[in-house]
Amino acid sequence: MYYLSIMSKLEEWSEAIKAWIFENYSNPLLWVGIVIGGVVIFKTLFTVLNKD
Repeated sequence: MYYLSIMSKLEEWSEAIKAWIFENYSNPLLWVGIVIGGVVIFKTLFTVLNKD
């Protein structure tokens, strides 16, 4: 039962995020922020997973 609670909460959050992005899709700062955030996450994961 706890699993269903987590999934419903994640679905609720994703719907809220999706609605916010649809409202602000023409804002270039949103897309710049998403790209920069993606690059930072990629660089961090790449660095952590490629330790010698």
